[in-house]
Amino acid sequence: MGDIETLTLCNSEMERTAGGEPGAALALLLADSRSEETRRAYRNDLRHFFGCLPGTDPTPAQVEELCRLSSGPLALRLNGYRASMRAAQQSGPAAGRGLAQATINRRLAAVRALLRMARRMGAPCPDPAGLVSSEKTTPYRDTRGPAVSDVRLLLRAPDRATRTGRRDYAMLRLLCENALRRSEVVRCTVVDFDAAGKRLHILGKGKGGQRAPITLSDGCVDAVAAYLMLRVDVSPAAPLFVSEVRGTHGQALTSGGLAWIVDGYGRRALGHPLHPHALRHMAITAYLDKTAGDVRGAQKLSRHVDIRTLQLYDDNREDLQGRATRILSDLFEEEGA
Repeated sequence: MGDIETLTLCNSEMERTAGGEPGAALALLLADSRSEETRRAYRNDLRHFFGCLPGTDPTPAQVEELCRLSSGPLALRLNGYRASMRAAQQSGPAAGRGLAQATINRRLAAVRALLRMARRMGAPCPDPAGLVSSEKTTPYRDTRGPAVSDVRLLLRAPDRATRTGRRDYAMLRLLCENALRRSEVVRCTVVDFDAAGKRLHILGKGKGGQRAPITLSDGCVDAVAAYLMLRVDVSPAAPLFVSEVRGTHGQALTSGGLAWIVDGYGRRALGHPLHPHALRHMAITAYLDKTAGDVRGAQKLSRHVDIRTLQLYDDNREDLQGRATRILSDLFEEEGA
C-alpha cells in the first residue's frame, strides 16, 4: 500500500473515531509517521501485540481498552508480552532459537509509541517509559560484511544485456559504493538522479522529508543511466527502480523486493544468503581498511550522526581484542620456552 492510500485510510479512521478517543490513537500514529516503512512496521508489530488475525488491524475498542489500564495492570501486560516473546521460538534458519533482542525491542517500542500518542490525545494511560524495560543488546556486533573479492563476484553476476540485469547491477553498485540502506535506494525517483552532476538525492534515515545529495562514481552514474535507457516510464516522479515481476511490473521496487534480489545474487554468486545491510557494513569496513582508519570519511560515507558508531566499525576491523590475545600468547610462549 502506498503513502497516499495509507494516509487516506488513516484519515478515514480518525474521522470515524474523532473527538480525542483513545481508539483513534493507532490511526493518528500511522498518519504521523512520514515513512511508509515505519507505518508498515508499526502496523505489523501492533497486530502482533494485540493478537490480530492476519491482515487485520487492532480495533479502536482494543486500543481503548489498553489505554484505560492503570500503571499496575499495564505494566503486567507489557512485561507479560516481553516474557512471551523471550520464550517464542523462531522458524526457518533460526529454528530453535528465541526471538532476536532487536525484534523484541522494536515491538515494545511500537506499543510505547501507541501509548504515547494516546496520551497526547488526552487518554488517561500512564507513561509507558518506566513500565517495561528493553532487552540489552550489543550494537554492531558483526560489522565486516562480505569480503571485497566476494563483492567483485557479486557485481559480475547480473546479466547486463537485460533490463533486469542492468537494474540489479545499478542497485548493487549503489549499495556497495555508497553504503546505502535499502530504503534509501527504493525511495528514489527519476528526478533524484542527476547524471550530469553525478549526484543522487536520497531520503536518509530519520531525515523526515528532507533529501540529501550524495556523489556517485562515474561507473555508478553510467550503470544507472544504462538502466534508465531501457525504461519506458522515465518521468521525473517515476520510481528510479521498478519491479520486473509479473503482477507488480512497473511499480516501485519495495525494500523487501530489493532484499530478495540481493539474497538471490548472494546464493548464486557466493553460495550463501546475503542481506543488503551486509553490503553497507562491507562498504564502511572496506573504506576504513583502505584508508587506515579514516573515521571522519567513513562518517560522511555512512551518514551516521554519532561518530562513536564508526569507532565500533574501526575496533571490529582492527580486532583489538584478538591482537591483545596474540601478544599475551607470544609472551607466555616465550616465558615457557
